[in-house]
Amino acid sequence: MGAVVETPSIYLDMTAEDNLKQQYLILGQPDFDGIRELLGLVGLGDTGKKKVKDFSLGMRQRLGIAIALAGNTDFLVLDEPVNGLDPQGIIEIRELILKLNREQGITVLISSHILDELSKLATHYGFIDHGHMVKEISAKELEAACAKKIRVRVSDVTAFTKALEHRKADYRIVSDSEADIYSEITVSELVEIANSYGCEILTMKEQDESLESFYLNLIGGADHV
Repeated sequence: MGAVVETPSIYLDMTAEDNLKQQYLILGQPDFDGIRELLGLVGLGDTGKKKVKDFSLGMRQRLGIAIALAGNTDFLVLDEPVNGLDPQGIIEIRELILKLNREQGITVLISSHILDELSKLATHYGFIDHGHMVKEISAKELEAACAKKIRVRVSDVTAFTKALEHRKADYRIVSDSEADIYSEITVSELVEIANSYGCEILTMKEQDESLESFYLNLIGGADHV
């Protein structure tokens, strides 16, 4: 297991290679085999004798990840890995994380408040509020929860379900009186098919939720402004 918490723990007056050698010594590694390969993996293979103090923030972050990977790490914890980086640096770190997962089989746990960036990476989410896990959800489930939809409240959800099945609509029953409709359908058509099955539409509201608004609604947005 390796971790980069807030900012990488690196020696600014050393090269990237010397920083890794120092980490190898701390871990009690018998030799320095694998350092060049590790630097290549994080995109720092050509930094040579360049001191870390002359690195960009993105390069320092990648070096921090390399140090965390020393010792055959298979579980990596990253705390705000793109914090303070420019757009290019953010892309580089994102691609590196994906590469570590897909090519090296490394599981990555990311702690971050930059929700838009997480949506480009995560396969599973855990939402934490005041130190407590309030919800765990897969990326697929979250995508469905945030998808554009029409929330409809009806007089008879069983009859309404039959009407939606007849229409071959993409829908999800939310409660004994509500359903979410994901298919494109006009209001008049929706009312017509509901009436044809003896069902009355009571309310209708279009919803399109972002990951950020999902999180705020989950934990109570008014208390976190």
